[in-house]
Amino acid sequence: MAYIDKAFYYSYSDIVIDEEEFNILAQRAEDIINILTRDLQGVGFESLPVSVQDKVKKAVVAQIETLYQNGGTESLTGGSLASATIGKFSYSEGNVSDIPISPMVKMYLGSTGLLYRGSGEISYE
Repeated sequence: MAYIDKAFYYSYSDIVIDEEEFNILAQRAEDIINILTRDLQGVGFESLPVSVQDKVKKAVVAQIETLYQNGGTESLTGGSLASATIGKFSYSEGNVSDIPISPMVKMYLGSTGLLYRGSGEISYE
């Protein structure tokens, strides 16, 4: 089950993305969220409280925007410009294989407990 659809995306973003690229970026953004949350900490998305589901959905929107603004599907390969030198000027971005993560993802998910890395389980009761 996809966490968001285009209608939800456009209710939070005004960045227009064509259908094919949106579908790819949405799936990859969800994959990134799942990796960061350890597959939502082993709890099915639909089992999460509605308030937590909403934050996950907003995190997916933020991640789609970040991927799109950093080269779209090309950002998924880490093929962005990592460094350049012109005369005495030098610019370095870091590791070429890094996929950009939206800072908003951590802001949305931070209060949900889904980023917890301890040994106990999260309870939403």
